[in-house]
Amino acid sequence: MLDTNTERFWEQLLDFIEDGLVIPVIGPELLILEINGETTHLYTYLAQQLARRLKIDFQPEDSLNTVVCRHLSQGGQREDIYPDLKRVMPQITEIKLPEALIKLAEIRPLNLFVTTSFDPLLVYALDQVRYGAQEKTQVLAFFPESNVDLPVAAEQLDRATVYHMYGKLTVVPEYAVTDEDVLEFMHALQSRTSRPERLFDALTKQSLIVAGCPLSDWLGRFFIRVGKKDRLYSATGKIDFMVGDQLQNELNLTEFLSHFSKQTKVFPLTSIEFVNELHRRWVELHPPTPQSEKSAAVSSHDADKMQRGAVFLSYASEDRPAVILIRDALEEAGIDVWFDRNPDALRVGENFDAKIRINIDQCSLFIPIISRNTLTRNARFFRTEWNHAQNLAGRYPENQRFIIPVAIDETPPDEPEVPEKFRKLHWERMQGGQTHGEFVNEIKRLYRDYQRTHTQPA
Repeated sequence: MLDTNTERFWEQLLDFIEDGLVIPVIGPELLILEINGETTHLYTYLAQQLARRLKIDFQPEDSLNTVVCRHLSQGGQREDIYPDLKRVMPQITEIKLPEALIKLAEIRPLNLFVTTSFDPLLVYALDQVRYGAQEKTQVLAFFPESNVDLPVAAEQLDRATVYHMYGKLTVVPEYAVTDEDVLEFMHALQSRTSRPERLFDALTKQSLIVAGCPLSDWLGRFFIRVGKKDRLYSATGKIDFMVGDQLQNELNLTEFLSHFSKQTKVFPLTSIEFVNELHRRWVELHPPTPQSEKSAAVSSHDADKMQRGAVFLSYASEDRPAVILIRDALEEAGIDVWFDRNPDALRVGENFDAKIRINIDQCSLFIPIISRNTLTRNARFFRTEWNHAQNLAGRYPENQRFIIPVAIDETPPDEPEVPEKFRKLHWERMQGGQTHGEFVNEIKRLYRDYQRTHTQPA
């Protein structure tokens, strides 16, 4: 345990991070976030929502494992758990990301993150902080019988990378939910055919911050062992750091480490307290400078650039998940697509309105995504886009399609909050962003017509 040496260990940890020699291994205890304006723990929220969906009793202290075990004891099917969990995971537009993840993302020498959580929140935080909300973080996920490993050695990674050690959220049982799942994943990680060699090589060479992982006695011992090349009592060299809410109650584990792994240091803090203090000390040593802020701004505005002739998607930020589905379907068909990844953000020090207008002027098609979220009477940025597109449409022949409204819910075309020009056009309907082949083919035809008739260089 840390006592009078606490300050020295903080100094060591910060030096290791400075030199790029630290890999954070993070877990669910850091996932305190706001969902629909209420502060909660993500996994508590998921357990409650899953119990509701499975129609079983839920108590405030129930974990996901408890809910699943109760479901199975009542004759429920294991296969129902995984797709239902994916359905109840809150959308990014419904939440405020955990501050702990944002703070870790701001410590930029941390490049490879290992997570024991299946949710995408760490990826969202890295994309938001480091890439201006562009989807650039590399995401890898292990699951039994897979051979998913780092593509290169850890020191050669050229972007932030998140490795889901227990799998990532999907509709199939390829991620750990129950204690039995965790046991199976730990067994598979040691398999000769599945073991991620580059990842484990990195874990044994670099110092680890194991933070926020609810490690029971046996699981904590395993985690520490996989990060050592030699037996614990004889291991020398790198130092690993552990912190966790549950860890404070695992007296057998801390006693074990004090006797057999003196190179493992346990911080007497909660997971959130540790990340807050780490971030405070890092910022104190590396205060933001005008140049660093400028670099961050340049990175965040790369998304403003649009390929001439791309299809422009305009939407309310609440509808981003549906918009991403539409974007993916069009891009898969070979169509360039552009949309503002954070349409309600406040951009300081730039003429963003002008950039958006230029993009609309140069797009081949303008697709306003219409839903109940666009019927608000509050001032919203998407209306700036809609108004400019309507003005631009007047330059085209009446028989040429430029604006193609897409409704992603049951909003009627005669809704008075929808612009009059949009109401007169033919609407496409795609519930929740689920496209169909006829729509994609029509957009592809119009997109290619534009490319043939506009020969100006991009």
